[in-house]
Amino acid sequence: MTFDSPGWSLLDRGGRLETLDREECRRLLGSTNVGRLGYCTDFGPRIVPMNYTLVSEALTFRTGIDTEASHQLFDHPIAFEVDQVDEFLQAGWSVLVVGNARPLDEESLLLLDVGQSPRPWPEGRRALVVQLPLTMMTGRRVHPS
Repeated sequence: MTFDSPGWSLLDRGGRLETLDREECRRLLGSTNVGRLGYCTDFGPRIVPMNYTLVSEALTFRTGIDTEASHQLFDHPIAFEVDQVDEFLQAGWSVLVVGNARPLDEESLLLLDVGQSPRPWPEGRRALVVQLPLTMMTGRRVHPS
């Protein structure tokens, strides 16, 4: 079976795909405060929604000290994806940040402004504040057709 027949060309229509530069990726990350944290466990990958803030050149988020995520965040690369989709227009954007996270020490926490601290939606204690540097960041946007 080949996919280059005339019938398949009808499926190739769609919006234009644009690769975003670093400045636009950073602007989009600052436009919202919910994304998805991705990490690997011994039982496979996990993707969980996470509130975050953008502080300087890092995504900052909070989790519990004794959660599955807290045990997988350090000494392993992780991913954090933020997006916005308009299903009606078949358009949207996504930004992916990949790298090694680090916990914020007490001194660094004291330097954060109140507005820079992420505020998780779910109840519970989330005392571990984590930063993921924006060193490896990519973004794409699909424009409506």
